[in-house]
Amino acid sequence: MALQIPKQHLPAIGKIVKLSDAAIDELIKALSSATITAEASTMAEKIAGSVPGVRPEDLAAIVETLYSLYHVREFSEVRHARFVRDLVETILSNPDFGLKKTDAPIIGKKLQRLLNVKTLNILSKAIRLQRDSERIYCDARIISDVRPVFGDNVEERPISAVITHTLKLGYDEMGEHREFFVVLDEQDLNALQDVLERAKAKGDTLTEILNAASIPRLGI
Repeated sequence: MALQIPKQHLPAIGKIVKLSDAAIDELIKALSSATITAEASTMAEKIAGSVPGVRPEDLAAIVETLYSLYHVREFSEVRHARFVRDLVETILSNPDFGLKKTDAPIIGKKLQRLLNVKTLNILSKAIRLQRDSERIYCDARIISDVRPVFGDNVEERPISAVITHTLKLGYDEMGEHREFFVVLDEQDLNALQDVLERAKAKGDTLTEILNAASIPRLGI
């Protein structure tokens, strides 16, 4: 089954399939020896000096695309070999790359190697574990406003007012972006702040436990 490759990654895919074996060796070695990093751009900066076979202006896009491919593969729940076959099929079917069916074995070998880097495998599994939930947080915003309270005669000035805060939470559910709204008062804001500060404190404590046990914490 062919995969849907986002348009922004097509140029980098074209560069990946044209990488020489020596450049791929350099890239894999650099990625394998680098500290696991959640941000593709940060990883590209870390390994830039270790991959002379890849132009610096291409490296960032290639690493970002590899991160995306690992992410898609992890959440697709298909076997690695099947994912590579589907990816090769998609690449060959795109006329922009100008490839032939006879190129499939070479492309497949390159992708098989690039999609089997230990550090990126660990990172993709960690992200899936962290986000293995029905709903995934995306963003939040609080809208504050004043609501006037009128008396019996609405033609007269308001007799008082209340301040309200509307919390908008954005999240992903089953691949779709959704939102919901909750009205808060000042006490609710204080309670919510306490909950967040408590969660951060627990995170710090758990980090100390991981450090004591020499278990690295991924920055995701």
